[in-house]
Amino acid sequence: MKAVLALLAIALALQPGAALQCYSCTAQISNQDCQNVQNCSQKETYCWTSRVRAIGVLKLISKGCTSECVDDADNYYVGKKNITCCTTDLCNASRGYALQPATTVGVLTVLIGLLLWGSGQL
Repeated sequence: MKAVLALLAIALALQPGAALQCYSCTAQISNQDCQNVQNCSQKETYCWTSRVRAIGVLKLISKGCTSECVDDADNYYVGKKNITCCTTDLCNASRGYALQPATTVGVLTVLIGLLLWGSGQL
């Protein structure tokens, strides 16, 4: 029985992991147009989002998978460029970093605690 469990554990460990999934689009005006899901290659371990705003009016959004990524922000005379990176499935949803369920629950717990504590101090 131990041998069967050991073989099962080894087989599971040797299974290739599922590839990262990221939202993907090129130079879209609206985030609603950036909902295409892309299966990244095994080498592509980051999702990225690029936002370029020109003259405060035109905003272009691009998203995808990449093997290397560095968060970056640049201000130009006529606009701004912002690149954000993340490493979990579909993490480049609406911004560079989408709140994960555990993070959302944690933030809500802290806010409710502060509200209850603050109301008791009145």
